[in-house]
Amino acid sequence: MRLSRLLIIPLVAVVAAATGSACNDDGRDLRPARPDQTESVSTIATAVVTEPTLPVTLPATVAPTLAPVTSTVTAPWGEGGVIPARHTCDGEDVAPALRWGPVPVGTQEIAVAMTDLDAPGYVHWVMAGLDPMATDLVQGEVPEFAAVGVNGMGRTDYSGPCPPPGETHRYRVTVYLLAQRTELGDGASGTDLLASIEGSAYVTASVTGVYTRP
Repeated sequence: MRLSRLLIIPLVAVVAAATGSACNDDGRDLRPARPDQTESVSTIATAVVTEPTLPVTLPATVAPTLAPVTSTVTAPWGEGGVIPARHTCDGEDVAPALRWGPVPVGTQEIAVAMTDLDAPGYVHWVMAGLDPMATDLVQGEVPEFAAVGVNGMGRTDYSGPCPPPGETHRYRVTVYLLAQRTELGDGASGTDLLASIEGSAYVTASVTGVYTRP
């Protein structure tokens, strides 16, 4: 009986020592359980062996480009026709209705302009910021968010053909499909806005007309 009791005491000590060692804080914090985790989390670290990987060279990112398309634009007078007086300084002086297309997906914005071919550098009308999905413009319309440049008459608006009395001038209306948005806003110089538009255009379509002052 005395011998059994002596054997039990060392055994209890060994168990207690092992338990105490397992409960010691080794300085590591346990990761909090996820909300969906209900099972106990093992604290035994598992060694993960990974195979060495070779460096991977990724191809350079190339910005998408818009392929040029054949687009057309129509105006009330037709190609080479006489511009109606209502679109000139002798009439209502209202911007003409225009229709154009096709417009490829990826176009950032659309712009329109009217210039005098017989007075180089003279801008009658320039407007950017049109909806890239638009295919027409209503007579006299200035769409929301459009940027209108200051024309040769000093107006942030449309000023139609107005050659010297008795003279005939040729005018060109151009629709521009832009690959990127213009930086200039409403009230910018017409020549500056037109230069910015031409620098961003990947497709242009034009219609010409003539007008003679009485």
